[in-house]
Amino acid sequence: MSGKSLYYDIINMLKVYGDYAEIYIEKTEYNSIVFEDKNLERFENVHDSGIGFRLIRDFKTYYAFTNSFEIQDIKECAEAICKYSESGNSDYLLDFTKKEFDYNYKKLPKDINIKDKIELVKRVDSNGWNSNLVKQVVTTYKDTIKNVRIINTEGCDYSQQLSYITLFCTVICEKDGVIQTGYESLGGLYDYDTFIKEDVEKVSEKALKRALLNLDADYAPAGEMTVVLSSSAGGTMIHEAVGHGLEADLATNGLSVYQGRLGEKVASEKITVVDDATFMGKRGSFLFDDEGVEAQKTVLIKDGVLISYMYDRLYAMKNGVQSTGNGRRQSYRYKPIVRMTNTYIESGKDDPEDIIKSVDKGILVVKMGGGQVNTVNGDFVFEVNEGYLLENGEVKKPIRNATLIGNGPKIMQEIDMVGSDLGFGIGTCGKDGQGVPISDAQPTIRIPRITVGGK
Repeated sequence: MSGKSLYYDIINMLKVYGDYAEIYIEKTEYNSIVFEDKNLERFENVHDSGIGFRLIRDFKTYYAFTNSFEIQDIKECAEAICKYSESGNSDYLLDFTKKEFDYNYKKLPKDINIKDKIELVKRVDSNGWNSNLVKQVVTTYKDTIKNVRIINTEGCDYSQQLSYITLFCTVICEKDGVIQTGYESLGGLYDYDTFIKEDVEKVSEKALKRALLNLDADYAPAGEMTVVLSSSAGGTMIHEAVGHGLEADLATNGLSVYQGRLGEKVASEKITVVDDATFMGKRGSFLFDDEGVEAQKTVLIKDGVLISYMYDRLYAMKNGVQSTGNGRRQSYRYKPIVRMTNTYIESGKDDPEDIIKSVDKGILVVKMGGGQVNTVNGDFVFEVNEGYLLENGEVKKPIRNATLIGNGPKIMQEIDMVGSDLGFGIGTCGKDGQGVPISDAQPTIRIPRITVGGK
């Protein structure tokens, strides 16, 4: 094997042993700045580079990786996975299409002086201390530049550069022995100029406001009632209670309530659910996925009818369909698996204000918290970080310590009003020990009856 064509030589070798093979080459650098108790607690600058080799044969995956770029180490790593698969007959050489995908970033975070970044985070952090009830503020900034190249037996040689920036703040307040926490975040796939045009310095202000609000709030009432989820609540419910169940590895292995239901009505006719990696600037976006499949928009549920799952290459092969571009991995150390990107409920036709006015008695959820979901049966429990009582169509006093308890498929069937707005949230989705950046979103929606956990 020559050094010049080493990767092409390896792919031509691997194709003899399997139905599909790829090389994933990654070079990543990230900076992290953390302020705690008004001081710079931590600064990190980390470089991580490596190569992953994957072979699929008879729907079995063989994977190896190395963080060495020495020719001998690369060859040995690639040859290692061939030992576990039988050689086939393939004497033709692949022709490769080389393509560099580009977001045309104007100013990358690595081009910004680290002192300027630290000063920005310091200002954000200081805004979180504007109350004598504040006990702790933690503000974290992180930027990541990930350069990826994928060469595979489809003849692709694709490269892309991804620039992620995130900022989040947690504020803890105490009053009369009661402790409450406020949290706010923002971030996306964009350059530094786009980042600073966001409401960066208001992140800690919003976290502080939420913590103070909950200190004086009454406990949430308990029982079944009407709940309005504001578009500002983020798409936690759609991501957790519905999205994971539509990932093909779960949906075809008896681990999803949506298994075997393609073509069936699984939600209200007002509901359309989409996974879309082509959204500009969103945290779950990319130009091609971690298997070299170009980013795409996939309609999962259309007017209440389930029409598609999300597929990576492996589960597309198993089901005789095309990949939907949902093969993702945390880094070169991991094999790709089926993952969401930017998942959301499409906007509807109802005025958000009319949705609120339609409720005689219930609660308004302005910000969702964390939660749990059982993908096998769809049952979930979610925390409410910011909520209010609704009475006679008006927003009343704030409430705290509320939880939403229900069943995803059942709730999707019962939603009867869908707003014309759309609000995004960001996160890092964990699955099988891997975390990948995602966004989720929803319009304002009304759930006629759902169990609220409270006092």
